[in-house]
Amino acid sequence: MGEAKTKKGAKKAPSQDEVVLKLRSDPRTEKRFEPKSSPSAILSVLAFSVAAVLVGAGTYGQWMRDEALGPHKAAPYLLAAGAAVLLVTALFGPRPALPIRVGDAGVGVEKGTNEIERIAWHAVRRIVLGDRSLTVEGEGTSIVISLAALPEAAGKVLREARERIPAKMEDVKAGALENATEGAAETLPLEPAQVAGLKCKASGKLIAFERDARLCGRCGEVYHKDSVPKRCATCDARLK
Repeated sequence: MGEAKTKKGAKKAPSQDEVVLKLRSDPRTEKRFEPKSSPSAILSVLAFSVAAVLVGAGTYGQWMRDEALGPHKAAPYLLAAGAAVLLVTALFGPRPALPIRVGDAGVGVEKGTNEIERIAWHAVRRIVLGDRSLTVEGEGTSIVISLAALPEAAGKVLREARERIPAKMEDVKAGALENATEGAAETLPLEPAQVAGLKCKASGKLIAFERDARLCGRCGEVYHKDSVPKRCATCDARLK
């Protein structure tokens, strides 16, 4: 019996021996995952709101009332209660999860409107899967992904890492999390990689001009065009 035909429109899995060398100007994309609101996170936000109301009322009662009325006798208690709620929530309340990005540039977390902290695939030192979170460790930085708030993002990281940096995934057991769908994740284009001033992984040669850079299409490792090895020094992908 002949080999079964591939379904029309199905995406062909990349071969382990496929040449993946890319230019910095080649198009790149990533997925953006919004965190889900957990009950504990909602309670934390509610507690902060109550604390803000208490502190605001206490401040008004203590210093902003008409001079003829004087400070309200309940003002110190409102201030103390508000400060206590703020302190307890800040110390023990869950931190709100931040949006996560996963794609050709590695794993990123949105720290602010225009601030994204990233760990490139080639810079990943270790990936740790716990009961409540997935941690991507780089050199001097880590990105922690809540499994409760961002299960789709964690699944995407695991799938991508297993394909791009398999050596770093040897101690991470495959599980149901890797089968999580990408849900409503938004696909975003990436700007060309910033490579000027970096050093070639193979030769150590400084890349003075961006046009001289070549990138491993699997892990994103950077090489000078004159020093590209046959296989990537980081993920062993074929480059020639």
